[in-house]
Amino acid sequence: MDPKIFSVVVNGFAGALVSVCKSMGVDIALDKAAITSEVSVSGSRAAALVGFVASKARGTVAIMVDEASFNEIVSAMSGGAITPKLGDPLSMSVLGELANMASGQAFIKLNEMGSVDLTPPQLLVGEHIRSIPSAGDSTRCFTLPFRLKDGGTLYMVLAIS
Repeated sequence: MDPKIFSVVVNGFAGALVSVCKSMGVDIALDKAAITSEVSVSGSRAAALVGFVASKARGTVAIMVDEASFNEIVSAMSGGAITPKLGDPLSMSVLGELANMASGQAFIKLNEMGSVDLTPPQLLVGEHIRSIPSAGDSTRCFTLPFRLKDGGTLYMVLAIS
């Protein structure tokens, strides 16, 4: 894969996630020292997955959260109106909305790669959620860990081919 395209995808989604979180009152920072070129998401309890297809790249972006970050995100994005509870459809919809908003912003940045199609978020909940990367040689996976103010961790896992 062309490194420039890979960089556009990674920076597009990561930048959009930070921008959306900050606009919703979630203090989030990328932990650059903990970035890995594999899937590494310890403690994840909920996830929102979005697929994308462009003329020069395709893949999946997963926003995976531990319970502390799930609680902080749901509380902040709902203005405290929703009590965070893993598996509750209303609480989980907040994580889906975060994925929608971040994907929408990234979509604008990714348009330089040509036409881009996004899937609606797919929501998952459970203990020890992890992403299994594709076995294909052309697929590259990265985990970008973000630390939240109250101590939780949000992981952005990108699988791009």
